[in-house]
Amino acid sequence: MSNNNSFWVVLGASAGGLEALTEFLHSFKKVSDSYFFIAQHLDPKHPTILKDLLSRTTDMTVELLDEDITPQKGIIYIIAPGHNAVFKKDKVVLSPAAAVGPKPSIDYFLQSLASEIGEKAIVVILSGTGSDGAQGALAVKAGNGTVFAQDPKTARYRGMPEATIEIGAADLVLAPADIALKVNEFIATNELTPMEDVLPKPSTHLERIFKCIFDKTGLDFSGYKHKTINRRIARRMAFHRLNGIEDYTNFLNKDATEAESLAKDFLISVTEFFRDPKAFSDLKIILEEIVDRTEVNNPIRIWVPACANGEEAYSIAIILHELMLHKQLSIPFQIFASDIDDFALNQARKGFYAAAQVEGMEPRILETFFHKKEDRYQISKVIRDKVVFAKQNVIMDPPFSKMDLISCRNLLIYFSNELQKIVLQTFHFALNKKGFLFLGKSESALNNAPDLFDAYLKKSQIFIRKSYGLSPTIDRIQSANNYARAVVEKPNISIPKERRSISARIDRILLDEIVPAIALIDKDGNVLHIRGDIYSYLELPQGSLDVNIMNLAKGDIKMDIRSLFSKAKLQGHATSQSLFYSGKDRELLFINIKRVELNEQGSFGYLVSFLPTLVDDNFFVNPSELDPQRQEAQKHLENEIQIFKERLQTTVEELETINEEIQSTNEELQSSNEELQSTNEELQTSNEELQSTNEELSTVNQELEVKGHELEQLNSDLQNMLENMNEVVILLDSRLRVVRFTQEAKKLLGLGVSVINQTVTTIGLDIDLPNLRSELMQVLALQETKVLQATFKSKLYKIRLVPYQAETKSISGVIMFLENPYNFSELHKEPLYLKSFEMVGDDLDYALVVLDDKGVIIYANTRALNVVGFHSSELIYKNIDILMPKSLQNSDKNYLEAYLSKNETGKTSVWRDVSFKKKSGERILLKFKTEALTFEDKTHYIGKILTPEEYSKRYFPVLTTD
Repeated sequence: MSNNNSFWVVLGASAGGLEALTEFLHSFKKVSDSYFFIAQHLDPKHPTILKDLLSRTTDMTVELLDEDITPQKGIIYIIAPGHNAVFKKDKVVLSPAAAVGPKPSIDYFLQSLASEIGEKAIVVILSGTGSDGAQGALAVKAGNGTVFAQDPKTARYRGMPEATIEIGAADLVLAPADIALKVNEFIATNELTPMEDVLPKPSTHLERIFKCIFDKTGLDFSGYKHKTINRRIARRMAFHRLNGIEDYTNFLNKDATEAESLAKDFLISVTEFFRDPKAFSDLKIILEEIVDRTEVNNPIRIWVPACANGEEAYSIAIILHELMLHKQLSIPFQIFASDIDDFALNQARKGFYAAAQVEGMEPRILETFFHKKEDRYQISKVIRDKVVFAKQNVIMDPPFSKMDLISCRNLLIYFSNELQKIVLQTFHFALNKKGFLFLGKSESALNNAPDLFDAYLKKSQIFIRKSYGLSPTIDRIQSANNYARAVVEKPNISIPKERRSISARIDRILLDEIVPAIALIDKDGNVLHIRGDIYSYLELPQGSLDVNIMNLAKGDIKMDIRSLFSKAKLQGHATSQSLFYSGKDRELLFINIKRVELNEQGSFGYLVSFLPTLVDDNFFVNPSELDPQRQEAQKHLENEIQIFKERLQTTVEELETINEEIQSTNEELQSSNEELQSTNEELQTSNEELQSTNEELSTVNQELEVKGHELEQLNSDLQNMLENMNEVVILLDSRLRVVRFTQEAKKLLGLGVSVINQTVTTIGLDIDLPNLRSELMQVLALQETKVLQATFKSKLYKIRLVPYQAETKSISGVIMFLENPYNFSELHKEPLYLKSFEMVGDDLDYALVVLDDKGVIIYANTRALNVVGFHSSELIYKNIDILMPKSLQNSDKNYLEAYLSKNETGKTSVWRDVSFKKKSGERILLKFKTEALTFEDKTHYIGKILTPEEYSKRYFPVLTTD
């Protein structure tokens, strides 16, 4: 599927989603070459009518996905209630959803979409509470897919779209109708703008783009691989419908927010717990080796650069914690996790993760180290306390040091070879001797830094630090950032690799022997570079990383550095000071701060040097050599110092006592807090279940609201139709009770409101039809229309009884139509011509019927009755169509009506072949012709009927004889 050229569109929604989905589909133009899915949180205990509701808003086919399928293009699939769905190869596979939590899980669905579909995935997150869909959308974006989020201002419930926006997954934030138009544009274009077509080679525009981003965000991406950069730029160009790189560059410089949006696209922070189990299994071996070789009082230090949301750092912390428990050791360990994405760091510090992010984790680990809170999981405090998250740029900022392990997976793949080499040098400097480097499966330390690392467990990309090699120099760090610092130009001299290696070793030895501990700082005191045994004087604090030298300096020299730095800035020249340093016995420390230029553009900083000097015994004066007066003064001072020490000791002891009391109180509070935490977790579980139920009921309620509005509209339409019909119609339910009737029925039959819900046979209809109830029951039972005749107020009516069906195809009632009134008494006022027909009709040698001007049979001789098999009472006063088969009624009736409408007395039609229907249902072909006659100013029609044999004998006797 990943090679499929069609787009895969997934709409995710929860509470309030029906409204948003309707708005989207109403504006979305029909597409037949893409796949569509709707993941709407639904109550599995109630049948959904979402399919029916959405089908009315789109020309596309809408289906309920309730079994594993190979999806078809151009069909919108709604994931059935109570199921989760995943992409697997060429199918969408369903599985039962968890009892607690959103159903279906949008995150779960999108995670599989990201891995299977890649850049052809389009995700739309609409109205809903909670955060389901945000993590899945982020995974889709990391796979170069496209993510839209509904503008929270337009959403009935803001939770889901806001979570998607806050996590940095949303490419565009729009109203549903506008999203629909954008999705149509993407699909119509079929692919994002190829950068090869719009990017000149070589391109100065990329340099301008990098410069613009750095000026507005402080982030430099010039060392990133251009292939990745181009793809991200192409996405932004497509969003803004810009066809040329020059147009986009100009837009980037003018728009205040585009640089930040593009930088976020470059910084997609995606990882997972225990990613690649085999590699983590090998990492556990490495961690065990580190634990075994570490002394009890020495802390284990681990650095995780580009930590994203913290999953990898926490995974390592869990393994180390379990190792300590297993070995019954209490070696302290600290994990430093860094990133340049502020949002990702904030998420990591909180330690909250969606259910999809812990999917597949060992139940034991999930139960032991995570706490369920609403629809998310939080890493336990004992693990959170072991990880310090800090904002740090691994390219520009000073590294952490004395590390036993660095885990940096899937960062180097985005860097150019030159930048990879610089970062690997930084890692080499940060690691202890025999420190380990853990890289991603597509990365290696051997390609760009073979002199710094050896392979240790190559299959899992675990490397060990070589004991030699160059630390990152000032020049190298400068070259890593083209915009923050100037690049130092050096002559390009070709030196053989072997000589370079020897030279590098000599440089390293000389630097270690000669160069003191130094720190290069900027004009604000922030450390840019360090060299030598600087950690005797500076230390990294716990918590967020602060690179200001005033905050890094150890207590004994902090004030001295602050004073010297102020003097150096004020005087503009070097300042120095010497002091006894208590860190080492008999050590005199000289601190020198000198202003230095960083580049030719005039940028400057300060070089802080720490020069320790050992002094001999002659440096100190022997008290016995002093005169008695000075000895007395010295003794007096020593006594005062002793008194102050004793007072200080007393104060310390009092503080310790107070601290113990506070500790005891704190333990009690901790115990109470644990009880409250337990109660809170139970309440949160209940709240989560209620929240899930509330979302599902909200969706059901919204469906019912829409259905109610539709029913209200239909009821109004039906009422208006009944009130304006010129027909006598009565609507009965399945129990033959009156439901509605037309105004004509009200006038003719005298019906009123009181007859509603009354059985039709009990409301006093003055219709001569004693078997009406049985006829109605037959219509309900047989589901067939019946046509009857009955008299009412001396008029003959045709009564049609028609069954009507509900959407379920079950019979819901009967509709009564009263049609074609005939004046029965007037018919009997014409005895003369009727009597003449009766006198001569039976003597005729052909079948004869007499019709009035409306096609009603008023006479039929015996021969005619015998031909069709009806009794006189069954045929008289019935319309002629009773003798016509249904399939032929239109043609034969049209012929008859066309003749009758001419109303030409004495005009005789030609013989015509007409199919008649006998009472038995048998069809017979007869010859039929009519003649119009007038009796007492009324036109009647004489219908003559012959069988084909009679017709042949009468008109072709010679042929018949032969």
